[in-house]
Amino acid sequence: MSGSRSIAAVLLMLPLTGIALVSAQGKAPAAPTTTTTTATTTTTTTAAPGAAKPAPPDDSTVEGRQYVYDPAGRRDPFKSLLVRERSRESRPPGLAGISVDELELQGIWKTRSGWLAQVRGSDNKSYLLRKGDVLFDGEVLDVKSNELTLRQNVNDPQSVKPFRDVVKRLNAPTKPE
Repeated sequence: MSGSRSIAAVLLMLPLTGIALVSAQGKAPAAPTTTTTTATTTTTTTAAPGAAKPAPPDDSTVEGRQYVYDPAGRRDPFKSLLVRERSRESRPPGLAGISVDELELQGIWKTRSGWLAQVRGSDNKSYLLRKGDVLFDGEVLDVKSNELTLRQNVNDPQSVKPFRDVVKRLNAPTKPE
């Protein structure tokens, strides 16, 4: 009886250890045994006597071939739908082709007709702006003694307003140290 108990105990531990037992009579198991061990589990599978061996992995996947994506007329899924790229070549020349973000305020002048803002564009040329002038993506709302207020058109479907007001200040006060 103690012999059958020890065999039963060994058979219960067999799945846990992943060891194949040879019977007491010296006979080998009828089918090949495969043991796979991961970090948390051990799996033992026995193939049926008439089953085929598992196929080795394909050589093309083992060699590390790179995958090439063919868009076939579809859009790039990684480019934002909210941002439109505008090339500099498609813009009109001069002030009408300069966006609000590309302007740098250089100075503000007072004339008989009102305030003028002197700005430098991305083409490194100076321009004079007054209230109502139109830019590539906006317009001049107001020119005051030390600031220029611009309204930039925003193409964002999630935005409540289709524009944003941009204020560029001349001699902006710095924080005291």
